[in-house]
Formats: sequence, C-alpha cells, structure tokens
Amino acid sequence: MTSVQNNDQRLLDRILDDQHRRLAPEKGREDFFTFFSADKALQDWDLDNDEIMDGIVDGAHDCGIDGIWTFVDGRYVTADAHRYLPSRAGTIELVILQSKSSTGYQETVIEKLHFHLPELLDMSRDEELLAPRTNAKLLDRTRRFLRILEDLASSFPQVRIKVIYASKAADSPHPNVKSKGDRLRRELAKITSDATASIEYLNAADLRERTARGAKAVAQLVFSETPMSTSLGEGYVCLARLDEYYRFITSDNEALRLELFESNVRDYAGSTAVNNAIGETLKSGTGEDFWWFNNGVTVVADAAQIAGKKIVVKDPQIVNGLQTSHEVYAYFQNGGQHRDRSLLVKIVVAPESGTARDRIIRATNSQTQLPAGALRATESIQKDIEESLTHSGGYYYERRASYYRNLGFPLDRVVSMTRLAREFTAFVLREPHTALRHSEALLLDDQYYSQIFSSKQDLDIYRLCLDVHTRLRAFLTQYAEDHPLLGETLENWLYPLAAMSAYTLTRLRQPAPRDLLHIDIEHLNDDLMTRMAGVLEQNFKTALRQSKAGGVDRIARTPDFTTKLRQAVVSQGRFHIER
Repeated sequence: MTSVQNNDQRLLDRILDDQHRRLAPEKGREDFFTFFSADKALQDWDLDNDEIMDGIVDGAHDCGIDGIWTFVDGRYVTADAHRYLPSRAGTIELVILQSKSSTGYQETVIEKLHFHLPELLDMSRDEELLAPRTNAKLLDRTRRFLRILEDLASSFPQVRIKVIYASKAADSPHPNVKSKGDRLRRELAKITSDATASIEYLNAADLRERTARGAKAVAQLVFSETPMSTSLGEGYVCLARLDEYYRFITSDNEALRLELFESNVRDYAGSTAVNNAIGETLKSGTGEDFWWFNNGVTVVADAAQIAGKKIVVKDPQIVNGLQTSHEVYAYFQNGGQHRDRSLLVKIVVAPESGTARDRIIRATNSQTQLPAGALRATESIQKDIEESLTHSGGYYYERRASYYRNLGFPLDRVVSMTRLAREFTAFVLREPHTALRHSEALLLDDQYYSQIFSSKQDLDIYRLCLDVHTRLRAFLTQYAEDHPLLGETLENWLYPLAAMSAYTLTRLRQPAPRDLLHIDIEHLNDDLMTRMAGVLEQNFKTALRQSKAGGVDRIARTPDFTTKLRQAVVSQGRFHIER
C-alpha cells in the first residue's frame, strides 16, 4: 500500500524536481538528493559547491555515511588546510550526514553508523584492515579529522560531533529510532573526554524551510545611539552593544557567519599579541567601554536603511574588523556578557561597479602587513577571469563563495577559485599529484599562485581547462558504471587523465600553454578517453603491486607516479606523441 504524501512532502518533491532540472540534470535522483541534503544541512557554514562535494563520500563501502566534513573554529578543513590553521583553536566540529530519499527514518541506518563510526574515529585504527571495506575518500576525510584532533590537542578545543539524518519523512522519527540515535550519540561523545555529540533529524518540512530560508542577504544591527551620517555618499557611524553585534555576526544556531567576511583580505590570525589584547579588553571587569580601546569594524553594503532602533543592511561584508569579530564571537561563546559596553561600527554603501569597494577594502586593511595572497579575490586577474568565463565560456566564476549557486546556476558550470586552480595545475602544469594534495596552498602560496593566475596567461586557457575536465568528469561518471574505479574516488582518476590529455591532444612531450590553446577539444572523444583510462588503470595496478605505502588514494598523490604515468603515455605508439 502506497503511503499518502502530506503537503510538505509534495512541495519538497516539486522543489527537488525543479532544482534537479536546473542545477544538475546529469546527476541521478539519489545523488542529487544527497547533494541537496548536504547543502541544507551545512547551510550555516556557507560552503561552496566544491567544499560540499569534497565531503560527500557516498558510494561503495561508505559505511552508511553519505558525507563528512571537519571544521576548525567554523572554517572547513580542506586537503591542506592544516598548514594554515592557527596553533590554537576553540572548537573542532565534525559533521556527518546520512540522507535517504525514503519517506521515513530507519533503525538500520542508525545501527550501521553505530557499528562503523567508533572504529573510523579511533586514533589507533588499523587502516590496512579498514581499507578493503572502507572507500578511500571516507578513510581520508576521517583521517583529516583525527589529524586535526591530534595537532590541536594542546589548545584543549571543544570537540563537537553532529550526525544529521535527512529524509523525506513527514514526521519526527519513531521513538525506537530516537532511542538508537541516543545510543549513537553517547558512543560518539566518548571520542575524547571533552567531546559532545548530537543527532539532528531533518524531515520534509525542515528541508523545505531551509530551502526557503536560503542564504541571508539581509542582516539587522541594533544600535545604541542614533547613527551619524553625512550628505556625501551614503553611510552611517554608530555604536552597537557587544551582544547586539554578536547577534549580527552569528546565525540562528550561533555559528559564526563566515559569508560576512568574504571580502576581508585577512583570515583570523588566532592567538596573536593583538588578538590576545582584544580578548583581555573584552574580559576586563572595569567600567571602561570597549570602543575606547578598539578601532571598530567597517561594513560595506549594497544598501542600508534605518528602521526604528535598527539598521537594516543588504548584502553586508565586514571588510575590516575580522580579528575583533572573532574575539567578540569567542568571548560570548565562552559565556561573556556585554556589561553595557559597545563597539564602533561604520557602515558604507559603495557602488558594486567601479573601484570604491576595493579601495575601501585595501585602505581599511593597510594598518598592518598583509600575508602573502591575502588580496586574491579583488585582484584584476580574478575579475578578468570571471568576466571572460561568463561571457565566452558559459561558466560562472565565484570569487565570492556561493554567489552564483544562490542565484540558481547549474552546479557543473559554477566554478570556485580552488577548482580552477586545481584543474589548471593538473592540465596546464601537468602536476595531478599537486592538484590532489593541495587546495588552499594553490591560492595562498606565491610559488603556486603566480604559476596559475598570471596576466601573461591567455584567458582562454582557463576556459579550456574547465572544458577538458568537464568532458573527463562526464566520461568517468559513465565509465564507472561498467568499470568500477580503483580506489572508488573519481578525483584520483580525473586529474591524472587531465595531465594525460595534455600530451595526447597536443602529441607533444612538453606542451606549453600556447600549444594547448591550439588543440581541438572534439578530439577528446570517448575512444581516446577510454584508451587513456586503460593506461591509467594499468599503471595504478602496477603501482599497487609494488607499493607498500597504501592504496590508489596515496599513490595518485606522489610525483613519482606522475612521472611514471607520463613515461607510459609518451611511450605508447598508439598516442602518436612526438619525440
């Protein structure tokens, strides 16, 4: 007997059908529901497409886990993020997702998580025993969490583990499911002595509500005294109570709203002398006001309007004051009170076009030396790439995370800075191992960044990189249906195949960017990609027989494997590589 849908379920199905058609028609319905659920579950962390996909581990040997993400002080941990994390941290969060498109919650789902998670999150785990029954991506993502846990142990961070179970259910889970969920929660709380764990159930109504909520483009700041403004341009200067500013920079669940800091040229610097001084001033029990000792924060917005005792701000960006904001956030997270103290807030409405915003960002951040790579998103090369890809390539380049996704553009056409950097590294630089091992380094380290993003590069090379990877990604998705990929992780095949394509399409042993620009993309057909996949698989198998260091996931990340793969390709007569 077919169960009757309620209104929330019917409307959710319509939303899913619409978004599936517009955003990712190439994905299967189950795969899209997993992405959709992850997007809604992680809404308060404001991840971009690539970061969401980076944590999705759904597939064979996934141990009942569809997605897993680690955050340090609200910041997502990418492949190499540990290199840029502060030596001390307040919180480490692990978010685990299980999504089922069924119309109810199942006890077996919780039981499977209860069986696998304690072993996966055990620092003394035996990876050789786990590898045959755990997919490589899941092993790597849990390894990230355990590494962060160990690296930051000396700062005694709060460890929070959250399991999110999303389904199309009409109601809350049955008491039996909740009971087993409570057992899982208690087990996960034993991961460390100071860990806390929670289980969240998202049903059809919850998923609908989060879809309607979307990304917050408007924020409200309650001020203490009437703001000052001038007739020259639009802007306000005001004092806001510390607790009201805390509400301004946090989401409904009191997570720091990282999207407010997209235009800030710095990231949080952690435990520095300046930040420690800010923290001590906040904790001070004297009657002195906080704003006397602090330069305040600067907010750039599309529009601002006073409504009663509030300033309503459209698309706010905190361009100066990130360190202060993080210290205020940490202060209240640790039980602080405002004690009638205030913060100085400047709100500037600057036109989106022109250079006013960039000049404000640079001027308000020029008081101290900037770390290398801090102004990437506002550099002219980044703006040129965005314009070029949008107008001639049909791609939407996100210098600001989630901007185009929130506008409803197809997921495979929305490109983050990190994705472009990795695909350029794999195809143009022919270093797939670097693309696999690094993410943030490609943007933050000058040695990588200057090779990838340069005004000397023809802008068409960036579109070509994306076109090649788009073809390879579609091919691998289809190919894997009949030929299960060794290592079960598509990216371990994607980047090596991109490097191989540079050789086969140019028929050159050392193709330069100008050589790549002369290729015919139509030559990258199913026959060529199938032959390249066969060579790659053969080399993976040879390396697995010879290697004692682990599986495909680790082999693909070594420069030695890249060298051997290149030799295998250029020596293959059937590829007609010139000597």
